[in-house]
Amino acid sequence: MTSPPLTTREYAYFHITGPGTHEHVTALLGVKPSEAWNAGDISPRTGKPRKFMSWRLRSGLDDTHPLAEHIAQILQSLRPKADALRQLWAEHDLTLQCVGYFPPSGHGMHFDREQVRQASMLGLALDLDFYYVDDYEHEI
Repeated sequence: MTSPPLTTREYAYFHITGPGTHEHVTALLGVKPSEAWNAGDISPRTGKPRKFMSWRLRSGLDDTHPLAEHIAQILQSLRPKADALRQLWAEHDLTLQCVGYFPPSGHGMHFDREQVRQASMLGLALDLDFYYVDDYEHEI
């Protein structure tokens, strides 16, 4: 029996961390997060209190879509919220988090000028986490 070929998996999400509560961020943005917690909430994974507030918004695409499509979808969702984001960026970290799992042959990422301009106008930092999967045992 042969193993299936390794496939690329990519996704992105918008992440806010900082003071206050995720409920405040939700009210300010008028958008329900994909995932959120407050400092002190118990992590179901570790059973320990979380150290910071987190508010996340996923692209809504599955991880078989190219990273560029995830980024475009997130930027499109955030554009109408620019004024609200400006109220947050002084005290909060606003991050466009990009994640990819790739075969060992490698991978590159290109942000076109418009994506960089939009991310900058929204006050977003970019965080790229790329992993090279070189076996069929690795769980994604």
